[in-house]
Amino acid sequence: MSSKEYLVDVSAYQNTSMASYHAHGATGIIVKGTEGTWYRNPSASKQIASAHHYHMWVHMYHFANFGHSVHQAKLEAQACLAEAKRLNISKKRYLWLDWEESTQNYIQGSRSVNTKAILAFMAEIKKAGYKVGLYSGAYLLKNNVDTREVVKKYGTCLWAASYPSSGVADFDVFPSMNGVAMWQFTDNWHGLNVDGNISLIDIHTDGAKKKPVEKPKPKPINKTGIVYAPVINHNPNWKIRLLDSDGHYTKYIRTNTRWKYFDVKIIKGMKCYKLGTDTQWVPAKYTKIIL
Repeated sequence: MSSKEYLVDVSAYQNTSMASYHAHGATGIIVKGTEGTWYRNPSASKQIASAHHYHMWVHMYHFANFGHSVHQAKLEAQACLAEAKRLNISKKRYLWLDWEESTQNYIQGSRSVNTKAILAFMAEIKKAGYKVGLYSGAYLLKNNVDTREVVKKYGTCLWAASYPSSGVADFDVFPSMNGVAMWQFTDNWHGLNVDGNISLIDIHTDGAKKKPVEKPKPKPINKTGIVYAPVINHNPNWKIRLLDSDGHYTKYIRTNTRWKYFDVKIIKGMKCYKLGTDTQWVPAKYTKIIL
């Protein structure tokens, strides 16, 4: 799967139908699920159902109201998790923390206390089995959060907002930061009044290593027994050509006869049975084992 895919993030301000976003190339959505401990997006269920209808990936985000309070961060994480469960968000997807300035989210604490609260929220999400990431504006991430600590703990997990004047994902003006998993490059993607994002890593799969498929062990081959050369083309006198151990054709045997075999080996890519003691081999495809 390509890492660079377009996604839109939607809230109650956007349509419940994802049709137009899908038509313009979005392969996934990040739906607003919760804010603080008091808000649930009333459109989320329909937006998710529409995304699934168009075979789009579904992630969720929580809008922070906790500022730099560790205690409040944990309470909000539990509210986020409860809604993610209600909305049946897969644990293979991300629950993103949207930590930005608002009337409900105080960002002027020190980088240290801001980061401590952010990490407290993310730890609760991770503990519940989800992948977790952090969203904010590039300026805020650089100046108000110690992103080194976040990336150190959760890897490439930042979702950075930075809008080039062109409104397109022009990587010549990409916000140069370590740990960016997704870039929000516009707030009006294709004129659809929706944020446009591009993933820089594969955010959809769970990253779990698949267990190697064990090949069935070959059944042991009996080295001796009786083989039967059945009739071919309804002609009991039809002859089957034998090989020597080097793969050279030698004499024949008639069909509708039985022979004792003493060994099995592969000759010229064919499984063959050794007949008698004079090193003559009959291809197994012309025979049936009857003992």
